Amino acid sequence: MDHNTIDDRKFLAWLTLFLIGASLFIFRSYLHYLLVGAVLALATSHVYSALSELFSRTREKSLIHKSRSGLAALLLTLFFLVMIFAPLVYFVSMTLEQMSGLDMDQIRQTLSEIIDKTVVFLDRFSLLQAPLARLKNEGLSFISGPALEVAFNSGKGLLVGAGALLGQIVWILIFYFLFNLYGGQILFFIADLMPMSSRHERYLYRECSGTVAVVFYGTLFNMAAQGIAFGVLMLFIGGYDAWYLGVLAGFCSVIPLVGAALVYVPVLVLELLAGHFMHTAVILLFTWVVMGFLIDNILRMVFIGYLKKMFGFEYTMNEILILLAILGGISAFGFWGLIIGPSVLALTLAAANLYSKGIDSGVADT
Repeated sequence: MDHNTIDDRKFLAWLTLFLIGASLFIFRSYLHYLLVGAVLALATSHVYSALSELFSRTREKSLIHKSRSGLAALLLTLFFLVMIFAPLVYFVSMTLEQMSGLDMDQIRQTLSEIIDKTVVFLDRFSLLQAPLARLKNEGLSFISGPALEVAFNSGKGLLVGAGALLGQIVWILIFYFLFNLYGGQILFFIADLMPMSSRHERYLYRECSGTVAVVFYGTLFNMAAQGIAFGVLMLFIGGYDAWYLGVLAGFCSVIPLVGAALVYVPVLVLELLAGHFMHTAVILLFTWVVMGFLIDNILRMVFIGYLKKMFGFEYTMNEILILLAILGGISAFGFWGLIIGPSVLALTLAAANLYSKGIDSGVADT
């Protein structure tokens, strides 16, 4: 190859990287949406490939065959629109509607009744009488003071912020559709720029996409299963808005460590203070056995194992590291850090492993 051709290629590669950086600077206001859309497309790349392959089996001259890439991207985008956007719209609109119908006097009265019932329920234990007296005085002082109104307004502000998340989801879905449609071309372009062998590039892609797919599909299944399960339970118990609590439990289930306990623990307390001990026992057993153990630990892993066999993705990242990456991603990127964190850490560990022993030992072929 001519020496001038090599120099031209190096110059064009650096020029291309510089122009990509300049383009990202221009679109810096949308970088967050771009990143989330790209990671989501990476997580569902196996499903996208399967759908494209399915549509390609039709007649070569049919419209479905010619538009298979666009149809696969559109179907996946519509799926996310139904799974995430619709429940979030319902949750935010219902919560704002309920909060707008409340006044501070009604809230103070309800909280005072809860404190009185709590004191009466626990007053039978002599060791708790002194702490309960202080709790009642401090609780009533908080309820009658301005701090309660400040907390209520802060909660309402958080919901307004959650409403802004709806606009973010629209942009994310747009970029998600585009990354699905043109993701293959983008990956080939990046691979051509990288001074790395194709098998090492495939190793990095396999590790990153496999880890993100496991986190994403597991979270999606957990959110849907726990939300449906708790909603059905509330229908059985009665006296609650089952659909609303089910959606809320589903969204809360993605929060690491606490999960849907943010929803069912207050319900347990209300049932206990109301003297519905049978309902309390049913809710406690159901949330621990079905939601906490069966869905979260067994059914989720069975579901992921089935998807791994169906689509062939794999990963080697430790479950504890995945949890830490989720926590770090959420603290850095908010809700969407749930999948951004594991993807960044998976790519980092794969690159480090490839550098330390993979280039000579052939780890990329395993």
